[in-house]
Formats: sequence, structure tokens, C-alpha cells
Amino acid sequence: MSQEPFSADRMPISNSPMPLPMPREIERLIQQKIEIPSPPRIVVRILEAVRDEDNCFAELGRIISADPALTARILMVANSSLYGCSGKIKTIETALTILGLNALKNIALSFIIVNKLQGQNNELFDFEYFWRRSVTAAVAAQQVSEMLQDNREDIFVSGLLQDIGILVMYLYLADTYCTVQATKQATDAPVALIEKQLTGFNHCELGGALLKQWGLPESIYMPVFYHHSPQNAPEQYRRPAEILNIAGKLSAVYHSSSLTAVRVQEIYGILTEKFSIEGDVVRQTVDALADQSSEVMDFFDIPPGKMKPFSQMLQEANRELGQLGMSYEETVLELHRAREESKKNLEKLIEANKKYREMAYRDELTGLYNRRFFQEAMAKELERIKRYQRGLSLLFFDIDLFKQVNDSYGHLAGDTVLKSIAGRIQKILRSSDVVVRYGGDEFAIIMPETDRKGLQEFAERMRREIESLEVQMDGDSLQVTVSIGAAAFSGGVALAKTSMLEVVDKAIYLAKKAGRNSIHVVEYGDLS
Repeated sequence: MSQEPFSADRMPISNSPMPLPMPREIERLIQQKIEIPSPPRIVVRILEAVRDEDNCFAELGRIISADPALTARILMVANSSLYGCSGKIKTIETALTILGLNALKNIALSFIIVNKLQGQNNELFDFEYFWRRSVTAAVAAQQVSEMLQDNREDIFVSGLLQDIGILVMYLYLADTYCTVQATKQATDAPVALIEKQLTGFNHCELGGALLKQWGLPESIYMPVFYHHSPQNAPEQYRRPAEILNIAGKLSAVYHSSSLTAVRVQEIYGILTEKFSIEGDVVRQTVDALADQSSEVMDFFDIPPGKMKPFSQMLQEANRELGQLGMSYEETVLELHRAREESKKNLEKLIEANKKYREMAYRDELTGLYNRRFFQEAMAKELERIKRYQRGLSLLFFDIDLFKQVNDSYGHLAGDTVLKSIAGRIQKILRSSDVVVRYGGDEFAIIMPETDRKGLQEFAERMRREIESLEVQMDGDSLQVTVSIGAAAFSGGVALAKTSMLEVVDKAIYLAKKAGRNSIHVVEYGDLS
């Protein structure tokens, strides 16, 4: 599957007057240029076209008509039960006249984005299931919006893309995705809560941030950003965020078996009690969800699977809960109890995982990462170099005559020196750099996107910092020096971890040969 890289340098600028409260962790992802998808060129052209008020109808028509496959799909949707124009719309020009500019724009964006973010199903991720859930949520959002007489032109696209952050995690933050899924299976806690606990952000926030960077309207990305916490949304976006929240719940009961009876009752209670919609209206309207979703999935070439009418699920839920002797109020309490229990389990599991990861990846003496973490970090960096042709620098150093420190002052003094050096290094590193205790008195630093000049400057600064360090031990002041070997590797060169380590190993040998307390920095291919 081919994906275009996204970087902060290429972000479309949004002129939205309402900023997103972006979690620092997402900002850090962008600053470190974590590769997340960029919008297809045709999305940018469509968004540019609709901003041009004078020529938008003609320009949008030309853009869409230039793609026969997209045109055919749009005309199918325009004539579907979703819009009630059966057979009336034969051309894009007619669709623009009857449906309007915004509706046509949203239909086009939906097809393009779904088509871009596809891949092969595997044991970790089922693309068909993901988009089946997403289409059902989109149709549900439109239905709920109509029931509430709160018709939002962009609600279908918002519903379709409300979980796009999950897809981005799978495609571009695979380790995070796998950890979240494993924790979900172990605790059955809400996914958004797990994500927040583990990473500091959830898929709603990641998805909303991505859609904003793509240049999509505020009316699409703001509800997506807040759909798991509508109560925190700005007032003008609180209702669409609530609609997406309900739509997500509806999609879940159609495509999930977890606590189905309780969840069906919960949704029915929200719509009838919180929003004061008559029960018959809820049943009749939501009953159409299965058929309409299946119809729209067909346009996207997504197998619909088996979807029961909502009224049937409600009857089955009532029967199941009746056998348990549970009223609606008791149902809500049961759901609340299950959520609280899963939250407790989640907190315990995450705490245990944190302790395990610390033990597995941290050096007990210095608190730095260890050699095991170095191997995994290098594997990720090599994959990034291969995929995006970006440079990487490696720096190794060890303490000159460290054996004499241990022999003269004892191993306790040696340990103190190691800890002091580790502390000094951490103060001068960038947030993107990774320092590890490689073994004994040997340390390594992984420095993404650092050229030879930057590497040379950093190595010299580190040499001086350690040379000036004084370690107090039993009234004596110990001073040590280090020998540093470093290499800058170009992103345009095919690299293997073994050969990279050999290059740096030779560099540190040359530094020691020069008389210790020295540095030797090379570029790949220049070992003189």
C-alpha cells in the first residue's frame, strides 16, 4: 500500500478562528515529523474550488467530471434513498443544482478519502470492518441529525471520518495501535480512554488534528475532535459532537457483540429521554439505518455483512434484560458499573505495563535506556530512512581509562561517575534524540535528521561538558574524559544496522588513536 508522507513543512494552513486545544503529544508528533498521510491532490483542489465563491460551481463540476469513476459513484449516491432523488440526477451539473455545492463536495470527499486510506486485511486490522463501521456511523449521524431537526451539511463526512485517528494509528503508529488493542482486550475499557492513558492523546484528537491540517472545514474537524467528549466542545459544536457520539454508539451495536442489549437500551434512552424524541420515531427512523447503510456501503464496494433492524435489536434487548429482571434504570446502572470496572482494570494494567517497560528498557544504574531499547529504536529509524529518505546520525563514546577509576577508587566511585555523566548528557540532548547505556562504560546516542556539521558541534559540546564535570567522592574530586566516535548517514544511501555500527566503531577507534579526550566524526563513505 502506497502512502504519501506528511510533514509539518507541507501542512495546508487553516484560517479557522477557533484553535484546537492540541495535546502536547500530538504537537510533538508533528514537530518530530512523524509520517501521517497527506491529503490527495484532488481533495486540495476541491477545497480550493469551493472557497472561490465566484467560480465554485463550474470549477467543482470540472474537477469531478474529469474523473469518470468518481462521477459515476457520486451520481449513484445522489440518486439513492439517502437523498431521495431516485433517477432524477443524470449529470454532475444537475446534482449541483438539486443537492447543492456542499452536499456534492462532501460526497466527493467521502469517496476520495475512503479510497486513499485502504489496505490489505490482516490479523491486526480489518479495513472492511473499519469502513463498514464508519459508513454506518455516517448514515446514523445524518439520521440522528434529521431526528433532532438539527440538519448539518457536513455531518455525514464528520460521521464517516470520526474514527480516522484509529486508522492513522494503525498505519503510522503501529506500536501504539497494538498496545491499545491488547489493553482493550485485557480490560474492555473504552478505546479513547486507553489511548489517552497510554499516549496522552486519543484517536478523536489525532483525527481532528489531521483533518484540520488537511484543510477540511472547521464544521467537519471540530465535531470529530470532540465526539468522545461532547461536553468539552465549544458551544456551537457541542450538538454535532453529541450527534457523532450517538452515531458511533449506533454503529457499534450494529457491528459489535459486546454488551449489545445494554447498549441498545442506552441509545434508545438517550434519544427518547435526553433529546425528547418519541419512541416510535426513534424506532422507525433508526430502523432505516441498516438498509441505508448497506446501500451506501455498496457504493463504496464494502461488503455490508448482516445488519438487523434496530427495532428487532430493541425487542431482543428488552427480552434479554426482562429475563434478567432489569429495568431501563438498572440497565444504565449496569452499563455504568461495567465501565467503572473496566476503568479500574485499565488503570491497574497500565500501571503494571509501565513498570514492566521500565524494567525491560531502562538501565537500572543510570536510568538511561538500555541496549535492548537501542536495538528496537534503531529498527524504527532504519525503516524511516528506507521509507522517507531522511538522514540519521549515530554517536558512541566511552570513558577514557575507566578501569583505572574502578581500580583506584572502587566500583562505587565508578558507578557514581556513570550516573553523573548520564545526567549531564540528558541535559544537552534534543527531545528527538535517544541516549542509551550500551554496556559497561559505553554509551550511544541516536540523532535523527542530524547532518555532519550538527553532529560535529554536538560531539564537541558533549566532550567539553564531560571534561568539565567534577564528581565528588570521599573528599576527592574525580574528573574523567571521553572518546567520541560519530557518523552521519545520508537518507539516500541503503543502510544496514551492522554496517552502521561498524562505521561508528571505526570512528571511535580513530578518536582513541588520536590520544583520547577527542572526537572523530565521519560521513558514511568517508572513513579517513
